[in-house]
Amino acid sequence: MENQENLALSLRKEMIQLNLKRMRTVAWTLMYISAIITFIHFGEVFFSKEERVMVPTYIAIHTVMFYINLAVLLFVKDKRIHVSSINIRKYEYILLGYLYMTILLITGITVMDVFYFNHAALYEVFFLVICTVFAVSLRKMIWAVLITVPIILLSSFLNLGMTGESIKVMLPMSLIVPIGLIIQYRINKMQKQFIKEHILLAEEMTKSQQLSKLLAEKNSELTEQALRDSLTNLPNRRAFNNRLEQIVQQHNKPKALTFMIIDIDFFKNFNDYYGHLHGDAALIKVAGLLDEIAIKYNAFAARWGGEEFVIVSQHAQRFAEHVCEEILEEVRNLKIRHEHSPVADVVTVSIGMCHAKVLNLQHIHTCCEIADQALYTVKQNNRNHFHVKTVVFEGERCLPV
Repeated sequence: MENQENLALSLRKEMIQLNLKRMRTVAWTLMYISAIITFIHFGEVFFSKEERVMVPTYIAIHTVMFYINLAVLLFVKDKRIHVSSINIRKYEYILLGYLYMTILLITGITVMDVFYFNHAALYEVFFLVICTVFAVSLRKMIWAVLITVPIILLSSFLNLGMTGESIKVMLPMSLIVPIGLIIQYRINKMQKQFIKEHILLAEEMTKSQQLSKLLAEKNSELTEQALRDSLTNLPNRRAFNNRLEQIVQQHNKPKALTFMIIDIDFFKNFNDYYGHLHGDAALIKVAGLLDEIAIKYNAFAARWGGEEFVIVSQHAQRFAEHVCEEILEEVRNLKIRHEHSPVADVVTVSIGMCHAKVLNLQHIHTCCEIADQALYTVKQNNRNHFHVKTVVFEGERCLPV
């Protein structure tokens, strides 16, 4: 029901907007015609002495018509026409007022034409123009006909009686006015149907765009989820590999990188003693800390797998060693109880680090393997510490420093 009401209001607004633009076109035309006819009437050269009596009235009506159309052009401008639910009635009254006033003025001129020239051609032509140009409902136009046509027919009868001359006026009127009303009815109906389809199509396009945007957002969200570890919300191994590919593609020259693989010490003992729920909570806390440190130093942290994490940074080796020391200290400061750790009574980590200038993905994979070897060295030597390995690549060969 609400959709139907909205559609009806939108249709009504579009019809008014269209008619107002057409009103400006008609106003330009009538203003021009009124100016020309007024100028001609001032000359009086086309009229006999008897006909010149009506010239002042002609001039007065055309002058009024000229200023009415000028007012329309001045106050109803294309850029200012913005029909809304608030002002729609005002614009409807402006349109109908303009039509009725213009038809009444044309009727006045036509009455004089009937009296002096025995024809109503001006009214017939103008009425057909109105019916062809404007898309107005029949019930609103019929009142203009009921007011003006009887006036013209009555003036013809009173002036000419039931003679052949009066039939020349009445017969065209009786034919042209119904034809005009039929034309007006059909144009109004077709215009409404066209605008209705246009509105519905625009709504469908808007819905389609909204749906496309929603699907794009969902796809982006799913892609983001696919690149995130579901437990720690850190980037996963796949996201880490994508990041490394980006780094390689951005640089055509060897790039100094540091790879750190961080492992929680004796995490199996932690899980066995405290349970997996506490183990997951510990992983989340450590992951959050590593992510904070990575952001702080413009590095990239990801979950490597199990209780292992990886950080890649573009800092020099000495600075990277400082970062390792900070990680070791901050993890201890989390004060996560670990009574079954031979190293300490709180959770600690071990770090294997590799520093090298890499040129391609093969170099990166090699660095990750060397960092893993460095981590194994730490695990063999009391843990809760870090070990650094620096390598140099010559082609595909890896040389330790």
